[in-house]
Amino acid sequence: MLRVALLCLACTASEALRAAVAPMGARTLSRAAVRAEPAVMQFGKKKKSTEELLEEKGYWPGEWVCADCGYIYEPSADRPFEELRPRWKCPQCAGPRRRFVKKAGGVTAQINDSPLIYGTAAVAVVTAVLVYLGLTI
Repeated sequence: MLRVALLCLACTASEALRAAVAPMGARTLSRAAVRAEPAVMQFGKKKKSTEELLEEKGYWPGEWVCADCGYIYEPSADRPFEELRPRWKCPQCAGPRRRFVKKAGGVTAQINDSPLIYGTAAVAVVTAVLVYLGLTI
């Protein structure tokens, strides 16, 4: 007990703990073996904003707006809009992810669903023709 108290007084806390726990043969480690690479400076760095982190990753740093209801999705550095799961829906109106547009300042894009409407109409016409031909032949 006295030995441990003297070790604590004579050494720093980490050296005392290492000396008390390590066996006799292991106490002869040099400082070079303990720290092989220089320490990384952690203080003094300017923290990056969410926008800067998203731009570094190649994502849109601004807000995304639902074209149906106007819900605004604000991306975070750990969960950008582009990495949301494919079946993600708007939490306010349950609109699909494709209904969201990028918001740049006060300007938002317009969504054009005409190809989807034209494709649906074409499939309906082809289906009606095939049903008619199948019933008459």
